[in-house]
Amino acid sequence: MKAKRYSTEFKASIVALYNEGRSANSLANEYHLAVQTVTGWVKKAQIIGTDVTGKPVTRAQFNAMQKEVARLKEENEILKIAALLLGEHRK
Repeated sequence: MKAKRYSTEFKASIVALYNEGRSANSLANEYHLAVQTVTGWVKKAQIIGTDVTGKPVTRAQFNAMQKEVARLKEENEILKIAALLLGEHRK
């Protein structure tokens, strides 16, 4: 069975209701969701810090930034190797 996809707006509204005091169980029952789905969305939406400009950063944003940093480091290593190889080739 294919997993159901929910819009970002829907997820945000569920998280907002949770933050207003509703329980994950009541939201799961009312919207026919798994409790783990609700708690997962809440966890991803939690603010865990701020960026350099002072804007809040959620766990999901932080994880995305970590992936981007890892990708950029890998690209830099590839470019360093390519520069070395091109430098040797020109000699």
